[in-house]
Amino acid sequence: MARALCLVLCVVAACGGDLGPPRPRPAPTPDGKPALRVPGPRSPRLANYQIAARYDADARRIEATQTLRWTNGSGVAVTELPFHLYLNGFKNETTLFMTSSGGQHRGVEATGEAWGWIDVTSIKLGADELRGRATFVGPDETVLSVPLPAPVAPGASVEVAMTFTAQLPRAVARTGYEGAFAMVAQWFPKLGVLVGHRGFERWECPPFHVNTEFFADFGVYDVALTVPTTHVVAATGVLAAVVDHGDGTRTLTYRAEDVHDFAWMIDPYMQVLTATAQVDGQPVEIRVVHRPRQRGFARRHLMAAIGAVELFSRLFVPYPWSVMTVIDPPPEASATAGMEYPTLVTTAGDNVLMRPGIRLPEYVTVHEIGHNWFQGILATNEFREAWLDEGVNSWADGVVMDELYGAKHSGVAWGGWQAGMTRLQRVVGGRFSDLPSPIAASADVFVDNDAYGAASYGKTEAALRTLEAVVGRDRFLAAMRDYATTWAFRHPTGTDLWQSLEASLGEDLDWFVQPAFQHPGGVELAIRTVACRPHRAPRGVFGEGSGRRTVGPTDDGDTGGYACEVVIVNRGTIPVPVEVELRFADGTIDRFRWDARDGSRWHRATLTRSSPIVEVELDPDGEIALADDVLDDHLRLRPDRHAAWRATARITSWTQNVMQVVGL
Repeated sequence: MARALCLVLCVVAACGGDLGPPRPRPAPTPDGKPALRVPGPRSPRLANYQIAARYDADARRIEATQTLRWTNGSGVAVTELPFHLYLNGFKNETTLFMTSSGGQHRGVEATGEAWGWIDVTSIKLGADELRGRATFVGPDETVLSVPLPAPVAPGASVEVAMTFTAQLPRAVARTGYEGAFAMVAQWFPKLGVLVGHRGFERWECPPFHVNTEFFADFGVYDVALTVPTTHVVAATGVLAAVVDHGDGTRTLTYRAEDVHDFAWMIDPYMQVLTATAQVDGQPVEIRVVHRPRQRGFARRHLMAAIGAVELFSRLFVPYPWSVMTVIDPPPEASATAGMEYPTLVTTAGDNVLMRPGIRLPEYVTVHEIGHNWFQGILATNEFREAWLDEGVNSWADGVVMDELYGAKHSGVAWGGWQAGMTRLQRVVGGRFSDLPSPIAASADVFVDNDAYGAASYGKTEAALRTLEAVVGRDRFLAAMRDYATTWAFRHPTGTDLWQSLEASLGEDLDWFVQPAFQHPGGVELAIRTVACRPHRAPRGVFGEGSGRRTVGPTDDGDTGGYACEVVIVNRGTIPVPVEVELRFADGTIDRFRWDARDGSRWHRATLTRSSPIVEVELDPDGEIALADDVLDDHLRLRPDRHAAWRATARITSWTQNVMQVVGL
């Protein structure tokens, strides 16, 4: 969807000038370093990491030690610890990531110029060296299982020390280097998560697949990075200490509490632009890290970031950390752009065509920051239910963009062209009915990455927007706020989301959830027939005996009005209420509503009016975002025609809709 959206916005950018509506304004720059927000834990803090790493800028290699203190929060004794070794997904052409991706991600190929890998050379539990007993699990070397000398009982803790070397790949799939720039993500051995009902938990630690993003337990990260003094570093959490060694290197120590990942960036040319957002009266430092030539875009990202942090906090739960860092990678490192980590995101959209008013740069920043709520705070299982983060966040970022920039021009406000972001999302969404797998499918079972993206992002966003229209915006926002508040730092599932929404809304949502999320299919609304005839008295024989009379074609039964019939159908699998707008030759407008939740697949409306129907439109307010973008949901007729629309009418209608999107 992002690539399609970028194409639409680039076309718009080539055609006009800036309307320049107001944007969020940055608050004053704070004095001093940000402090940790809350002294006490917000999460269970089951997986706590201490990492000491040294970065070799020439080899793009990291030598590190880490100590993991893990608490068994499950109801079962644990006899092994499985670790993700994500960088091994870039080790050679036979890995699951490479075979499932075709050797590329987001259009960027993983070449043999520079492979990535991670070697774990030591694993110690006390005095016991366990590396020789550890084995790789699965089709490649992206999961390493470590058997334990003794089971770890429920509630007990264990401390594991590891030594490892991480070689960064050439930039691909969110991580790696390009020139002097490096984005260091998914770079350390990361423990899996115990999931399932209490007493029946199992490890969730699948091999690295192109469609699977990330899932881990919350904890505290204390990470010391030894780097060249000439380089700028941005990282998850708060910079707690700096030690200059006097040999051209320094050690930066970062601390991040109640997070489930740690990522960082290093580059000798970066600059930092800062400002402050306000969340519940507390300052949040906003930092945009960028190359000098990207300074103009950095200001746009900064203002969008301030607005996003403040508005997501008001809509859902307050941002719990004291810093948000936005990294704007150089264009040549675009493979690392557009990704989220706790308190840190990478953005994108810097392009000469993205003039002020073409809001793709702002949108990417808002979208990635939004993940700090649905992936960072709620921390859903992206292996099994990617839509709970990707799709829910896509719905939420549309709400935020509309609030920040105005619903009619949150996507484009340029040279007389304008369109809201939610409208643009619908245009590029495609035909959701054609997707072979349901939204709720596990990420690794989709036929390809495009199908995964369409279902997890676009179709989920459209489904939630449709449900929002059915139950009402204010009620839906309040229900989503209840969900976020209830499940913050608790790893909710899809079932938890639906049960929370039903409790808040006070109604059963199964009529929508089952067909929209658990099964393939979509909403395929269409106008089947429209006919209007002069209204006259009915013909035939009426009455009996001496009162019998016959009305024939020569009798003057014309009442001066028109008898009209409209038949609409839903060829799809998801029942939704739909508004139907009728326009008549005399300029009057009428509407009726068909509620297909009663199980009907079609509806016939009959009515008598003083003039014939000249235009019929399904869903005139654009509330059914889940509906396929088809050609037969809008029909215009010549006033004296009673036949159904023709193919030319379909093409004309589609063209008119496209022009409407860009405001022409």
